[in-house]
Amino acid sequence: MEENRIIHKVQEIQGILTNALTCLGGEMVRSIAVGVTEILDPITGTFVGMANDISLKYNDYKLILLIKGLSRGLDMEKTLNDLYNYVNSSDSKATAVANLFRKTINAECPRVCFIYGLILADHTANGSDFTQDELIVCKALENATEFDLVNFKEIMEKHTKPERNAGKKAVLLSEQTPNYSEMITTCDWCVYNRLFVSEVGEYGREEETLDLTPNYYVRYPAAVLMEYVEKASREWDYRSSFC
Repeated sequence: MEENRIIHKVQEIQGILTNALTCLGGEMVRSIAVGVTEILDPITGTFVGMANDISLKYNDYKLILLIKGLSRGLDMEKTLNDLYNYVNSSDSKATAVANLFRKTINAECPRVCFIYGLILADHTANGSDFTQDELIVCKALENATEFDLVNFKEIMEKHTKPERNAGKKAVLLSEQTPNYSEMITTCDWCVYNRLFVSEVGEYGREEETLDLTPNYYVRYPAAVLMEYVEKASREWDYRSSFC
């Protein structure tokens, strides 16, 4: 049956990841890799063996969301075949996928796991490597909350504006902005994760519009994240909670 074929394919991917990491770092890496990339427990037949049953089910759920994002409605077995070929093509790709699976397990928000699947799908489709901006995005998503994703989408859609003669896009928020304090918290999350940059000074001094301290500006990785947030929003309603 199809489910058994998928399980077998994922087990093969586990072996490829473990072998690739072992070549990079020896037996110590192998023992770590087994813990990090143990996709299937041969006894329980579930994703990622964990001692706690609640954690086990939750991690299962998050990895399933990654696979759903990866498949994007396509044939699941073909999707896993593409993933198998991708991780088998080079040590660097195997390492990237192993890191992404670890981030999936560590993710605070399940919605992030689906986005990880979308990012991975773009690379398994054409065999390309992750870009630096995508790696920044993947790291940022690992500690993103549901509020961060919702607020980030709203900020990028409604509260940014290119700054004149500066070649950069400013974030425009005021105390009258709905959920202002939450928006600022998300901006700080973006700065911490290299999605935004903050600068001290007054934006719009010439127009006497807004006095923002600090000022936030959008960096290119934020545009990359927004692209995938928009893709995910076609599948999920961002007004509902998945955490």
